[in-house]
Order: sequence, then C-alpha cells, then structure tokens
Amino acid sequence: MKKRGWIRVFLIVACTSIFLQSSGAFCADPVEKDSLVKFALPPPDSAQTQTYLGLDAMKPFKVSDIKAKIAIIELMSARCPHCQANAPIMNNIYKTIQADSGLADVKVIAIAIADDKTGVETFKKQFKTLFPILLDEKREITSSMGVRATPTTMVVSTEDAKVLFTHAGEITDADAFVKQVKFVRQLEALDK
Repeated sequence: MKKRGWIRVFLIVACTSIFLQSSGAFCADPVEKDSLVKFALPPPDSAQTQTYLGLDAMKPFKVSDIKAKIAIIELMSARCPHCQANAPIMNNIYKTIQADSGLADVKVIAIAIADDKTGVETFKKQFKTLFPILLDEKREITSSMGVRATPTTMVVSTEDAKVLFTHAGEITDADAFVKQVKFVRQLEALDK
C-alpha cells in the first residue's frame, strides 16, 4: 500500500509539472532586477539592423553600444511554441514604440537561442517579425544570464547595462508592457 501511495504522489507531481510547463508558468526563469547584462551581442545581421541600433560597425557589440536609453531584449527560440505565440505581441510592442516619438530612445531586439540562421529566417517570414533577431547558436548569452528557457524579455538600461525588469513567459498585453516600459524609463530618468 505504501508503494502505491508514493507512485500516486509521483504521478500527481509529474502531471502538475507537465501542465504548468505547457501553460507557460515555468516557461522562463526571471533574470534578477539590477543584474548586469555582461554578454557581447553577435554582429548585426544587416546594415538595416546596424542603422536601427546606431552601431558603428558590423561586429559584435555590447548593450551599451546601442544608441538608445533602453533596450528591450527578448530571449527566444524559433522552435519554442511560447515564443511563436509571443511573436505577434512583440511585433505590436515594436510598432507601438516606433509610432511613439516619446519612445524614440527605446530599441527592440530578440536573441535566438540555439537556432541557426535558416530557422530564424523562417521564423521572421512566418511571423512577419519587424525587429532584429540576432543569433546565440551556442547559448552563451543565456548561460551568462542564467536563463534556461524561453521566452524571457528583459528591459535594460543601455547606459549601465542594468536589467530594469524582466518578463518571464508570454506577454499577454502589449499595451500594458509598453506602459511598464514608459514607467521604468521615467524612473530611470529621475534616478540620473
């Protein structure tokens, strides 16, 4: 009887874990606020990306090289169903930021984890992605930030590479996310 009890407990825990994973609750590990973005980003994939980010050259760069005050960085994978569901929302966030002259100093990029160029190009076409997606084929960026799953969206100050806030999992409301970015941006301005 004891053995059956333990098997039942194990099955309940396993089923609960699977359910939570599929619902996105454990889709990403949050990056701690105020931690620093220490990784180098891969070279821009095009001259258009280089211009958008205000970079001087087509070489690896740091967050502090981006000509903006805030960078929204989505850590994603082209094969991740939660990232695919998040793609239209990230496009809406990008469009909202581009249309708001008060957010001209905010840039949006994604970093594709363990994806190759072909997979990312397919993702971009399928989801009509408007913002740059850079490659992290060897998972060096996610390893340096302690992120094990996707999507994770970080809002980072480019001045000091400090993580201002993160969102783990799918973003359900693009407008609410942009409002949060505006609020954090205002707080950062007061801090300086």
